[in-house]
Amino acid sequence: MSYDIFFVRRDPGQTFEDALDGVEDSYEGGDPGPLTEQDLEFWDAVQPLARQILGDQLEVTQDGEETRELTDPATGIGLTLLEGEFEIHVPEDRPDGADSVALMSKVYDLARAVEDVTGLEGYDPQLEEPVSDTSDSSPTRRQWDDDDEDDDAPSSGAAPVHSPDREPFDPEPAGAVRGRWWEFWKQ
Repeated sequence: MSYDIFFVRRDPGQTFEDALDGVEDSYEGGDPGPLTEQDLEFWDAVQPLARQILGDQLEVTQDGEETRELTDPATGIGLTLLEGEFEIHVPEDRPDGADSVALMSKVYDLARAVEDVTGLEGYDPQLEEPVSDTSDSSPTRRQWDDDDEDDDAPSSGAAPVHSPDREPFDPEPAGAVRGRWWEFWKQ
């Protein structure tokens, strides 16, 4: 079993599970379609951030016009793009001696970079919780024109810019109780 993080765009009040089901349902007619111009722009913006987080030895592959993938051979961390859908995955068979906390730190740093670039929300189904803030004021939440929100708020159509000033993921902030995610990586 791999460790996965999925990225979705949720409607107001929609659960992550419902949003993921909606993405899955959209593929019932067959394979996802070709990547859009916006998908490719997001991919081009995510790649340099992934290199900063994972290192320069990434293997990048593309499957026709439908898929892009990058993999860090040292950790096994992979990032896949299908039509409008990003996914991070870490194989169960990770390198021997890999530091679980450092590995998950990279996974979550990459997840936050994808959120920043795409405006999608990351969801960790192993923990059943979001990667980042999911309050209604979160910049990754989709807003509708008829929402009671401020009309001057940015729409979800514009891609947020990755902030180099963002704090790196701290898997055990001061005073925090250890979460279940790290137990997944125990030997």
